[in-house]
Amino acid sequence: MDGDASNPLPPLTLLRLIRLWPHARRHGREIGQLYRVGYYSPQDGLDCVWLVDRNGAYNWTADHAFVAKHFEMIRRSRERSRYGAQRPRLSPLTDQELPENLRASP
Repeated sequence: MDGDASNPLPPLTLLRLIRLWPHARRHGREIGQLYRVGYYSPQDGLDCVWLVDRNGAYNWTADHAFVAKHFEMIRRSRERSRYGAQRPRLSPLTDQELPENLRASP
């Protein structure tokens, strides 16, 4: 997966957790969980990736190296605004936003 501070992952990119680290489960992390890349913060810079859970909560951050090691990219976003200027906060992820193979069964 590409992405670093000079070429950051676009916000709204969909990621799936594929590798755990020590104590990950203590923080509620499980393989297969889906996250979106949130909008970057000017205070944090472009190597501080905000990971947004399915509920739309900006609940943790990581650098691009960590993301590349522990996540797979499901869908790369075409979002061009890195900082989300004039954009609403991310809302909960809906089944319609997921690729068909990841949607909940009817």
